[in-house]
Amino acid sequence: MLDSSAIMTAISADKYSKKKRQARVGQAYYDGQHDILNMRIFYIDQNGKVQEDTTRSNARIKHPFFQEIADQEVAYILSGGITFRSKNYPDLEKCLEKYFGDIFIGQLQEVLIDTVVRGFGYLYWYKDERNQTRFCHADSMGIVEVKDGDTTDTVNDYIIRYYPVAVKNNRTATRVEVWDANMTYYYIMTGGTLELDKNIPVNPLPHILYKGESDYYYEEMNRLPFVRLDNNRSQRSGLSNIKDIIDDYDIMNSCLTNNLQDVAEGIYVVKGFRGTSLDELVCNVKAKKVVGVSEKGDVDIKTVNIPYEARKIKMEIDEKNIYRFALAFNSSQSGDGNITNIILKSRYTLLDMKAGKLITRLKEFLQIPLNIAIDEINVANQTSYTPEDVTIEIKPIVPTDEKEDAEIAQLQAETVQTKVSTVLDIAPLVDEETLLQEICSVMELDYEDVKKKMLQPDEAAAIREVLSLE
Repeated sequence: MLDSSAIMTAISADKYSKKKRQARVGQAYYDGQHDILNMRIFYIDQNGKVQEDTTRSNARIKHPFFQEIADQEVAYILSGGITFRSKNYPDLEKCLEKYFGDIFIGQLQEVLIDTVVRGFGYLYWYKDERNQTRFCHADSMGIVEVKDGDTTDTVNDYIIRYYPVAVKNNRTATRVEVWDANMTYYYIMTGGTLELDKNIPVNPLPHILYKGESDYYYEEMNRLPFVRLDNNRSQRSGLSNIKDIIDDYDIMNSCLTNNLQDVAEGIYVVKGFRGTSLDELVCNVKAKKVVGVSEKGDVDIKTVNIPYEARKIKMEIDEKNIYRFALAFNSSQSGDGNITNIILKSRYTLLDMKAGKLITRLKEFLQIPLNIAIDEINVANQTSYTPEDVTIEIKPIVPTDEKEDAEIAQLQAETVQTKVSTVLDIAPLVDEETLLQEICSVMELDYEDVKKKMLQPDEAAAIREVLSLE
């Protein structure tokens, strides 16, 4: 078991690790906290010292591209749903629906958002009051994976989970949970001290605990109840490839706004100014539209051409590159107005390519919850299902033009009708079995199933009537 010193060292190292620093940047941009919000304007005064300019306009306009791009990828992956199919065992499918229904999909959505935004996300599981395993999203920023000793295997020995909690006198502390394969140890960290939480009745607490008539008893799990989903091999946020371009877009737009605000009325050339500082001059011009000059003084207004077109073109290039390098779908694309299914599919090509990589990782990730659910189903129902009996299907849906879909469906139906009519025209020349095979082939029916129905009198009569054999 980890001692207090090792726990605090692991938490401290995790907070300042490169992995978590990058994850915090991704989360900040997802929340709209861009670097542009820290932009300041400076100038060199008459004494040669750098001063902050508080009189000039300093618009700090953020553009939350990353929030749209991250939500877009997650929504696209889940657009077709996630299904657990069992071709040979329909009863198994029904049992799995209890584990992987809407509540699970909601928790998985949060894991996917963490994965795309921060670079990694976590899912953990527990037993509910009905003794059924439930799966829940875990905040990845407060999770540390720890190995005990110098073993070279990839399995972690402990998971440390930490998060702030409220304590007495309106103070906050940090709750620390140390998870091993069977137990959870609860601590409270205040200041520089770490102590077992005395408010937890059973501490350490087994992962699976039952209350009997006179005592508690527990079941050994022998595994950490956490599983991690990575965005890529290096666990990098989806922001990493586009952060600099988003920053450039923010600067271009903000500086254009500043230019418009500062020089909308021109540059003032003042001779014989009555005042003590240029700051006073700028404030008087902006607020009172008046400036004092001496008897020989004068004020001349010079108009300035703002580089509007250059900034506009630069922002258009930045926007295009943001979606290109993020491998995302740009919903602002207008084209020539002729939106067909082929054009829609081509616009989703980059997003589909990016999502495909994460879907591959997601299927591997879902194997662990699937294995747990199947083991539990086998124990409860005395069955012997295996994970190989189940196929995980994740098929994103690309939006299509409904009118074009209807036209294609109508054309396909007319084509099938024409083919069937052609086959029926040759009915007198072929035997019944050959005719039935051709009809099934055209209509994409299972010939063996139809043949079995032919053995039933009612079904056979109906089929022969359709084929006009009687």
